[in-house]
Amino acid sequence: MTMNRPRWILQALALSFLVVGVADAFMPPLRGKDYTALDVVHVFLISALCYTWCRADGLVRGVPAPGRSALLAGVFPLLGIPVYFFRTRPWRQALLATLGAAGFLVMGLVLAAIGTLSIEWMQS
Repeated sequence: MTMNRPRWILQALALSFLVVGVADAFMPPLRGKDYTALDVVHVFLISALCYTWCRADGLVRGVPAPGRSALLAGVFPLLGIPVYFFRTRPWRQALLATLGAAGFLVMGLVLAAIGTLSIEWMQS
C-alpha cells in the first residue's frame, strides 16, 4: 500500500521535529534566548511544509485550489491550518481535523523533546 503525498509531507514534518530536537542537544542557544539558530530555520521549514501539505491535500481531495487558505497556513500555521480545514470541509469534519492538527503539534513537540533528552541522556 502506497501513501499519498499529503501523508508523506506530514511524516516529513514529524521527522523534522525529531531531527531538530536531536540537533538542538549539540547546539548552543542564541545569546540571551532559549532557542537555537536551527529552531529559527525550523520555523521556516514548518511553514513551507504546512503550505505544501494544504496544496497537496486540496489536490488529493479534489477541492478547489485553496489559494489564500494555503498561503495563510504557510505564513501562520496555528491560524491558517484551521482556516484551511473550515474552508475545505464541513464544520464537523473541520473541527475534528483541527483537533487532530493540535494533537499533531503536541506530538511534534514531544518528538523534539524526546530527541533532545535522549541525546543529553546518552552524553551524561
